[in-house]
Formats: sequence, C-alpha cells, structure tokens
Amino acid sequence: MHYDLNYVEENKEALVSSIKRRFLTSPTKDPVGRIIELNDTIKKLRKDVDEMRHQRNVVSMEFSKQKERVESKETERKKIRNLMDDIKTREDEIASKEEEAKDLFLWLPNVIGGKTPDGKDDSYNVEIKKVGEIKKRSFEVQSHIDIGEKRNLIDVENAARVTGSRFFYLSGKLVQLALALEMYSISKISEKGYTPIIPPFMIKKDVYDGIAHMATFEDALYKVSGVEDTGEEDRFLISTTEHPMIARYADTSISEKDLPIKLVGVSPAFRKEAGAHGKDTKGIFRVHQFDQTEQIVFCKPEDSHKLHEETLSNVEGMWKELGVPYRVVDCSAGDMGIRDVHQYDIEAYLYSQEKYREVGSFDDTSDWISRRLNIRYADNQGNKKYVNTLDGTGLPIQRTIIAIMDAYQDKDGVIKVPEVLVKYTGFKEI
Repeated sequence: MHYDLNYVEENKEALVSSIKRRFLTSPTKDPVGRIIELNDTIKKLRKDVDEMRHQRNVVSMEFSKQKERVESKETERKKIRNLMDDIKTREDEIASKEEEAKDLFLWLPNVIGGKTPDGKDDSYNVEIKKVGEIKKRSFEVQSHIDIGEKRNLIDVENAARVTGSRFFYLSGKLVQLALALEMYSISKISEKGYTPIIPPFMIKKDVYDGIAHMATFEDALYKVSGVEDTGEEDRFLISTTEHPMIARYADTSISEKDLPIKLVGVSPAFRKEAGAHGKDTKGIFRVHQFDQTEQIVFCKPEDSHKLHEETLSNVEGMWKELGVPYRVVDCSAGDMGIRDVHQYDIEAYLYSQEKYREVGSFDDTSDWISRRLNIRYADNQGNKKYVNTLDGTGLPIQRTIIAIMDAYQDKDGVIKVPEVLVKYTGFKEI
C-alpha cells in the first residue's frame, strides 16, 4: 500500500473542490490542509534526524580517537546516548505523523472530471439516452419472486433459514439461464479483445486499502478470520469482481507496448449492503451474494476517455441483443463512486416495478488506484508513470435474470428465453 503526500500538495485546490462537490463528511476540519501540514512536519523531522545522525557519527569518530582521558571518553559517551535518545524521539514522532497522514490520504476521493454533473445524489443524474421500446401489456406483470416461488425456481425462505436474509437458492432452468448469461457475456466481451479471468474470491486488508475507499466501504465487506495458530492474516470476501483483478498488478511496471490491458472477469461477489435496510427486501435484486461479469482496463491516461466509452458500448450491445429496454445516465458528483473521475450507469426497465433500475456502472478511476497500489508503466524514454484503471460491469447475473423474467413473461407466467441465449441454455422457455 503506497501513499504520496506530494500529490496532495500538487492537487490541493482540485481535491478540496472534489470533497465539496461530493458532499463528503470529512474526518477532520481540513483534511487536505492537514495532510500538507503533516507532510511539511515529516520532512522537517527527517531533516533533523539526518543532522543528528551526522552529529552522532562525528562524535563517534572523536570517541574512537580518545585513548587515555577517561573523563573525555565519558563525555563523548553521554553525547552519543543523548543523540540516540533524540533520534528515537524524532523517529517515533515521524511514525505517528506518517500514520495520521496515511489514514487521511486513504480517505481522500479522486478529483472529479470536468464533465461530471453536480448534485448530491442519483436524482441529479443526467439521462443521456433511452434505448428500446417499453411495450404495453394486456396483463399485470408478475414480479420475479412471485413467479420464482410459485414455480420452485427461487427459494429465499429456506436460504434465510440456512444462511440468513438476502440469500437465495436458484433451481432448475434459472440455474441454466444464470450460467448462460455468464457464458454469453464472457463470449461477447472477449470477442472485443478482453482476456477472460477467474480471480480469487478473497483479498488481504492492506491490498483492499489500495483498491477501495475503506473509510466508507469496509462496513459493506464480509471479513474472513485467519487461522490463529499459523498467524494467517484476516481477509475480506470480494465485493466485486474488479477488485482482485486490479490487485493482481500491484507493485508492477507494465511496458508501454503492452497497454492497454483488457480483461473480463467472472466471479461471485459478497456484500453486506450496509445502509440498504428496507430496500428491495423481497426477491433477489439486492442480495448479499451475487454473480457478475466485469470489464477491467489498464491504459495510458490519454486513452482513458476512449476506453471508458468502449466499456459502456460493449455492454450496451448486449442489452440491445437481450431485447430489454434500458437507459444510460451520467452520474452526478454526489452519486458517483469516490474513486471515480467520471461514471456512467446503465439502468434496465423492470416492467413489474414500472421503472428503470441500475444494472451496471462504468468507472474511470484515473490513477487513484494505481497510485495506491503502485501500478506503473514505462514509456519509450524509460520514464515511470501511473497507469489509469477503468472498470465496467459486464452483466450482473441476478439482476439480468429479473429483467428477462419481466420483459419476456406471458400472461401465464411462462418466460421466453431471449434468442441470443438459446444456444447456451439449450431451451427456449422457462
């Protein structure tokens, strides 16, 4: 885990503005100013320590020259002890200041991009486009959970008894539909030059500090205790596929010729959904364990915007083929992820709710993550620079199932399988 206090001083005004535009509650009155103050103090203390070490070396040399005068040797010993005590005091102070500065640095959000609309929440998001016709139905559209429970396709009752609320069992053809969606999305995105990846499902704490804004995010994570007798450290279950995929490149230097690196991952994800109490409690829209595919890109800063648009376009193409109406919104500063300079969301239309719901986020995080995880690339002149990282949802499997069950059901509750998925499922209806 790396932190760069000079970066804060160089970007002071932009960081202060970003905190204000995101409506963040700061851990201290002026976090940016406090980091700069701590950085100055740390530099001064290090200079003092260097000077004291030089003095100690000089005194030590004088001590070694004293051969007969006992009182002189005792004086030199005392000087050395006092210098060592002063050095220890300064080093302890440096460690304390560095810890405070590191905590504040990890709290800092990314600088917001110029295109991001202002606003404190999703009500200020700007609709960019709507795609697909919302068809009128001659019958009342049943919710996915009503159909699922009636036909033994979804079981939340026994899952709650076994594991707790917001978990579920999928059964029968819904399992095959879920796997079909995974294969479909991996196939479509890999056709665009993205390498498929199955990542680990747990991450160490110090690594997670570099990927996520842990001050606001840790409460959403499930902690896995280590094995005490072996000294194994605690880990966290991943909350999204992107995290272990990006972390794989921590402390690496990528050759410029290898950029951009494009990946598509598939994995389960685990999230406490802290702060979501009372929201979407019925069904499998908002659950503690879900499946997803995810796009990850490492690139040079000048390519970031183009590739951000590409990740969005890749997934729009799938929603068009699936035949589910959707819209794209430009997220406001207050609704956007704290790591992001710019964020798009895709929202699919759910007929049973008669509204659009989020099914994907597409984030340009610039060098916020790479600066913390020390992911760099070497240009043609050998200069080391931080890469930009981007992430974009492929398909959130459970939410996509809901959208399909809404869009493709008939009056009897039979679900037609979208044509593009039939070759993966082997059947045309559920």
